[in-house]
Amino acid sequence: MAPSRPAAIVAGAFLAVAAAAAIWLALDRRPPEWDYANHLERGVLCARDLAHGELREVLLRSAFYPPLVPCLGGLAASLAPSDTAAGVAVVVAFLGLGMAATYRLGRRVAGSQGGIVAAVVFGTAPFTVWQALRFQLDVPLAAMVALALEALAGTGNCTRPGRAMLAGLVFGLGLLTKPPFVVYVLPPLALVLARARGRRALPGVLGFAAVGALIAVPWYGPRLLGLAAQIGARSFRQAAEQGHPEPLSVAGLVFYPQHLAVQLGAVGAALFVVGLAVCAARRAWWPLMALVPMVVFLAIQNKQLRYTLPLVPAAAAVAGAGFAALPPRARVAAGVALGAAALVQIGAATFGEPPAARLTVAGVPLAIAEPPQRAAWPHRDVLAAVVREAAGREATLSVVPNHPYFSSANFRYYAVLDRLPVRVVRVWDEAPLGVDFMVLKTGDVGPEFTASRPRRIAERLQHDAHLAAVFPVVARFALPDGSTATLRARRIPRVRARPATVAKAVEAALERALAAVARDVAGLDVVLRYDAGIAEGRLRRVEIQAAAATVGDLRRGRTPLRVREVRVVLEDVVVNPLSALAERRLDPLDIGRLRLERATISAPDLVEFVQGQKAFRRARLVLEDGRVTLDLPQRGPDVHARVRIEPAPDRPFRLLSEGVTLGGVAVPGPLVDWVVRHYDPSRAIAARAAFDVAIGPVRVAPDAIRIGAP
Repeated sequence: MAPSRPAAIVAGAFLAVAAAAAIWLALDRRPPEWDYANHLERGVLCARDLAHGELREVLLRSAFYPPLVPCLGGLAASLAPSDTAAGVAVVVAFLGLGMAATYRLGRRVAGSQGGIVAAVVFGTAPFTVWQALRFQLDVPLAAMVALALEALAGTGNCTRPGRAMLAGLVFGLGLLTKPPFVVYVLPPLALVLARARGRRALPGVLGFAAVGALIAVPWYGPRLLGLAAQIGARSFRQAAEQGHPEPLSVAGLVFYPQHLAVQLGAVGAALFVVGLAVCAARRAWWPLMALVPMVVFLAIQNKQLRYTLPLVPAAAAVAGAGFAALPPRARVAAGVALGAAALVQIGAATFGEPPAARLTVAGVPLAIAEPPQRAAWPHRDVLAAVVREAAGREATLSVVPNHPYFSSANFRYYAVLDRLPVRVVRVWDEAPLGVDFMVLKTGDVGPEFTASRPRRIAERLQHDAHLAAVFPVVARFALPDGSTATLRARRIPRVRARPATVAKAVEAALERALAAVARDVAGLDVVLRYDAGIAEGRLRRVEIQAAAATVGDLRRGRTPLRVREVRVVLEDVVVNPLSALAERRLDPLDIGRLRLERATISAPDLVEFVQGQKAFRRARLVLEDGRVTLDLPQRGPDVHARVRIEPAPDRPFRLLSEGVTLGGVAVPGPLVDWVVRHYDPSRAIAARAAFDVAIGPVRVAPDAIRIGAP
């Protein structure tokens, strides 16, 4: 076959997908959903950071998702008229890169014809096409995995230093695409390193490691200890909340085999089965080793086709081997069938033609469909109403539903994109604390595992006249799914009661509310400082002090903390005066600042509290003059540190650590924060609180920690 012919066929398949995606984008008017919106938001922020030379902000922006793909999307959006189209264009470009790399993988296994089949199987698979319509990280991740496999195969088992350094470059960029990259590449990498013997391979191994580390460490270093916990939570805890089957149950084990045709296409799946036997018989271990990570995804509880998409290039190479092993006439028939299937799969995934519902066998789907929707969702209209009602003030909007096209993620994205003075937050819990506006939705409010809270809030607004009066409806919007969105703004009516009467009711409500966060209270004293504004629920200052109390989130069974000589001051407090007067019920609406002015925590009480936290159950703490010594046995290397508590301008306090060791090895000074930041609660307190939080000066002594001590 002429060298130009394989390239033309692969390019033709890619252009077919790219053209379908372009038409789909021109027709579809839905907002980006969930992670799609989050990645677009990060892309916008990354482009702005880079424009101002804020590289540090780029590296610190996200806790779990690396910046490579979002930043490319943001940069593309700054050059294109449509941010969504620019983001998808980046994903489609990655698809082209992945198809080229998959062609080379298939060619290594089964020659040019096998390479063509591999590239077409990967690029036109139903799920691949469907994912290419979204600014997600999974198609780019699959492309980087394919590129890494090809780069590793070209190192000659690390005997070619230049190729090994190139593979290190790809490895580092793959890690900056998504953290699970290493899972997909590790078995082939282990095979290469196992074969890299002798002095001849040493420069290649060192070059690979150095280049990969140089690229990946600046982002991964500060997050290395925390990533394992996040990946574990996504793999099991969040999967259980979403109702995924148990990891090793029958339903869990058959999930991916049932969807093989969706991930490879019907013809591709058949060729893959043939190719498995061919590769095993020929001992073609390279593509088979690249499929070993499937064991990991069968074992974890979270089952999503996105997670196995990066395995498709290797599986497509195996399918190419199956194709090449067929007799000549069978290859002709299989080639025609693959071409026809590719067109059907592209049409079904992008336009729903033919409908995916018709493409099933015994209830097993052979395709996936996402036809474009022409109706627009009114996010920008809602945000414009918020800006108008806020009359120039910065406002906080709580988005109550978690519908894929009507959630905090896409509202926050549009607010950031349009540079609006609107802070978008998720659904509130017990009280709308710090919320200026809230938007609700009738009908479908999102997945069942998140729907209970939006429904509970809608029901409460329906039956709680006092809350509804404080948050009246200021606008309504018809939504494309036939439901209605309502925008509510905080408008506190002025009660007709004497200020002293309102203050007495608020004080009684506050003392009742303290039962949810404090028990065994001794010597409680509550003082309210107010003026005529209390008729609208506004208090200048609330002072709470007690001789002793056990404090914590008592309703949720969290480990509480015993404190003594405690004094807390809250400034610029807003409460609902209606519920306080009528029911002696405290509904806090806003707090300007909370300051812990004084408290004493004894050493035994501190140890009991710390060891009650899941991550610190085995921790050993010793209080000394001016510092706390911490020994933390854990999975992986144990941590030892001496910690000082200092004031900080951007959070309640900061921890300054010295003498930090990880697994008995001293951590260099510049890297100490990489270790300690995962155990420092001050950042989380500042990020989660709806108001400013501060504490008085801290003094550590062998018997206790004293806050506000002279």
